Amino acid sequence: MEFAAAPASALICAGLCFGQAAATRNPEIASPTAIATNAEVTYCFARVRGLDPSREPQAYLVVRLRATVSYRNAGTRPVILPLEHTRIIYSGFKPEGMKVFKEGLGLLDPVLKVMKELPPDVSPNSPVSPKNDVFGVIPAGGEMTPPRLEEITLPVNRKGVFRQYPDLRGHRVFVKLQFAHQELAAALLADLSDRWSLFGVPWAGSLTTNVIAIDVPAAPQAAPCKDIQTPAHPVVGVNDAK
Repeated sequence: MEFAAAPASALICAGLCFGQAAATRNPEIASPTAIATNAEVTYCFARVRGLDPSREPQAYLVVRLRATVSYRNAGTRPVILPLEHTRIIYSGFKPEGMKVFKEGLGLLDPVLKVMKELPPDVSPNSPVSPKNDVFGVIPAGGEMTPPRLEEITLPVNRKGVFRQYPDLRGHRVFVKLQFAHQELAAALLADLSDRWSLFGVPWAGSLTTNVIAIDVPAAPQAAPCKDIQTPAHPVVGVNDAK
């Protein structure tokens, strides 16, 4: 989904909670954390194109959030994690009352299979050589590079046929993300813990970011969205009535 540039709105990265990590199968290491920073907000009017242009629904205002998510490791050993993951969005009008919101209609939720064997492009003797897109390493006391760039699109004043979207104009909206990384089978985890001990400790689990707060103006300034079609990453909204 590509958007035209629109006036930026005030955005607050709220320090309401730190990035949290779910329990892993390796309790001997410190779990990494996910920190959302450098968030930007733009607004535009979106229209989903259908097969019949004469029956296209009315354009609706959306807010687009772009946030940099850094994976940090406060432990004394590097952490090796699978990069394949699913994303869950939590949103709402109250930071302590956010609910899971499914992107799109939530009919085809992605499912990650447990990794039982290493892919062909990953060496059993090293997670980084040869270079691959399967595993990442978070250095001890450092951050994984490059950081993640996450984009979220929230309907501001959309009226759906199958779903009810609250009007966000003039409200503060809270958002956080959870990333569930691909699990490693117990046998594979034990094997890699031995083989890759010089590079770090394998880890698999879920990471939740800190809360981001978006102040949506009562009358946001926006231009038409550019090239809006049925999105690959469907439009999402807030699932919490005030």
